[in-house]
Amino acid sequence: MSTVHSGQDEQSAGLATPGADATSVAPGAGDAYVAPTINRSWRGVWLRTISLASLVVVWFIAALFFDDSVLPGPVRVFGAMVENLGDSETYFHLWTTVYRVVVGMLIAVVLGLVIGLAMGLSKFGEQFLDSWILVAFTVPSVVYGILSILWFGLNDFAAIIAIGITAVPAVSINMWQGVKAIDLSLVRMGQAFHFSRASILRKLVVPQVIPYLLAALRYALGLSWKIATVVELIGLSSGVGFQLNYWYGLFNMTQVLAWTALFTIVLLLIEFLILKPTEHWLTRWRPTMQN
Repeated sequence: MSTVHSGQDEQSAGLATPGADATSVAPGAGDAYVAPTINRSWRGVWLRTISLASLVVVWFIAALFFDDSVLPGPVRVFGAMVENLGDSETYFHLWTTVYRVVVGMLIAVVLGLVIGLAMGLSKFGEQFLDSWILVAFTVPSVVYGILSILWFGLNDFAAIIAIGITAVPAVSINMWQGVKAIDLSLVRMGQAFHFSRASILRKLVVPQVIPYLLAALRYALGLSWKIATVVELIGLSSGVGFQLNYWYGLFNMTQVLAWTALFTIVLLLIEFLILKPTEHWLTRWRPTMQN
């Protein structure tokens, strides 16, 4: 006796007919929300462009109600910035600050990574170091700048040390929380499948910590720029902070905003040309979810 199954029965039973078009198969639960990477990339570019343009529009409208000595408009500020870019001295001050920020940030990332791992992997390390990190985090950054200048003098080394010390607590806290957030069930699964220690570390532990490390890098970059400006402003004779202090002394708000906008653009270039592509490459294993 033969049993005949209708197409409707096959569909209701979830059976696939040989030779059927692959597009007729219903996607998985998570597949329906995966967005095309290219479309999301262009969408992100447009949204960021519109966001920055709206900020400039708000700035332009607000400047209409104030004098140039209080809030000059974006046209005047960007005109001054373009004029500054025609002077070779601008690149010297800009490069000096970028150099101090990058070196100080690298010191902070290395020390913060070591301290954060020690606190996350060891109960003793957590109990011994958490008070140090919390106290160091609450000390104002200007204090580190003053101490570094008093200890090491008015030079690049003082600025770099001040930047590094200021950013270490933030990086340490991010890495500490990242290590504590590791899914140990994945590690146990790797051990059950007889993964080597190197494979567990490379394939299961490091990918979970990388997002926290990238967040620490972004935070350290912003914090390093702020403390670099403070140190240059209170004691050094070069850098963006020095220029801000110089034009502040002349009550020239246009130049103050021009230098601020210039270095802000540099930070945005670092973010979108270095950090963003690096993040995309390091976290390429994660699915892109559509909102």
